[in-house]
Amino acid sequence: MVEEGSTLQPSRISASQPTRIIGFEEFIEAASKAALRALDARNGDPISVTIGVWFTSSGEVKRQRVGHLSIAYPINNTELRLVFSEPVDRASAERVESYTTESGLRILYASVDTKDPKRVTLNTERMNGEAMKVDVVKAIGVRTASGAALAQQESPRFIHGIASIPEIQKPAEEAYPFRSRYEGLVATASCQKDGGADSHILINALGYSFLHREIGGPFNSIKVTVGIGQKQIPGITEEVERLAPLGLSPHVLWSGGEIRNVNGETQLVDTGFIEGSIMEATPKKFPPPHPIKTRDITGEASSTLRAKSLQGVIVGFENVVIDSISAPNERKLRSFVFHDDSGVQADGLLLHTVTREIESGQKFQFMRGLVDHTRPAQYRVIVELDPHLTPSIA
Repeated sequence: MVEEGSTLQPSRISASQPTRIIGFEEFIEAASKAALRALDARNGDPISVTIGVWFTSSGEVKRQRVGHLSIAYPINNTELRLVFSEPVDRASAERVESYTTESGLRILYASVDTKDPKRVTLNTERMNGEAMKVDVVKAIGVRTASGAALAQQESPRFIHGIASIPEIQKPAEEAYPFRSRYEGLVATASCQKDGGADSHILINALGYSFLHREIGGPFNSIKVTVGIGQKQIPGITEEVERLAPLGLSPHVLWSGGEIRNVNGETQLVDTGFIEGSIMEATPKKFPPPHPIKTRDITGEASSTLRAKSLQGVIVGFENVVIDSISAPNERKLRSFVFHDDSGVQADGLLLHTVTREIESGQKFQFMRGLVDHTRPAQYRVIVELDPHLTPSIA
């Protein structure tokens, strides 16, 4: 079966070559095999696969790559990034009239990346991410660098501007697995630095980081999954250090991820195109820890809408007791089990940035952490830094 989004081009036979007449069914069979080989070569990604089919004089099936618009996504509220499968012709790609949008969003200017001619930036009228408007870009006039028309001119569907995290997170139905109304769409999301470890530490250790709205609390966080040690926010550590003496904190932006439901958790997932960047700084204001109990994310409660609303959220526990703790693993992470005054045990994880010695029976007046959904209806709490553990007063 050829996935939706793959395109088979008509057979192309040179007039100077001997031809072999074949039946329609034979053509479909040969073309389908070529399409499946192309999909297999790209791990079955229907966004990235478009092929052409033609026959040699001996009847051998050949494939030819043809250009298509792979993806479009906002990189802020006034710009869209377009990525094509092939280098594009600069003249056609920089003409505003080469593009239309399904919503009527006005394109004001177009420029081809000088370092990567597969990438085009469109300046647009201002987009309102909070409105959660869904759109499609159509590159109707763009040609490849070889002069060929695009086989696929439409982008996958995306959300305008910097999307609303709570709107992404609130499910279409209040029942497990709590699928987002926007599942399958391309989106861009942002947050201010959250007062925890830098995103590269989480990505290097776990393969994901989190975005949080400044207000904090339920439905106001989302996991961004890129893979262990993969894409990062360039220069974020240096920018945090530069702005700290000024009382400022940078905003980070993840652009071009796909909204997916992964075992009951809504995530922004890298499909090969996501990019991280730094936005304008604002006065430092970290999301306050949302007070919860261990019973809110364990046992039968772990399958409830309440637990779903806490995915990725910065939370706080009072009167914590460490029940057990492991030795550091190969990434210097320590797993632990703890309970609070609700008496229910929960799982936890200490990043390597927590350097203090911790042992079974140790008590903490307060513990700040990230609610991390690890498996279907299972959670743990990630502790990022030493100051996030406040020892009990003896």
